[in-house]
Amino acid sequence: MLAIDIRDSDLVLAMPHRRGGVAVADMLMALEDAGLGVSRIEPRIGEAGMYRLSVKGSAEIAVRVLEGMGCRVTPSPYPPA
Repeated sequence: MLAIDIRDSDLVLAMPHRRGGVAVADMLMALEDAGLGVSRIEPRIGEAGMYRLSVKGSAEIAVRVLEGMGCRVTPSPYPPA
């Protein structure tokens, strides 16, 4: 489980593999509607549909929002840049 933290939380997410999928803009709007900010989003090189995301605010809420959209979310294995 992820701890709630006011600093940036790095997450890795996989977008759902379905027709239409989840657009990055939809994901950003959903996080903003939940009161969270995104300080960085970047695609994972060589891993289609995978993104590294830095969220300002509650990582726990971010995970709930993203999983509710069908994304698979894990903490980033990389230290923050």
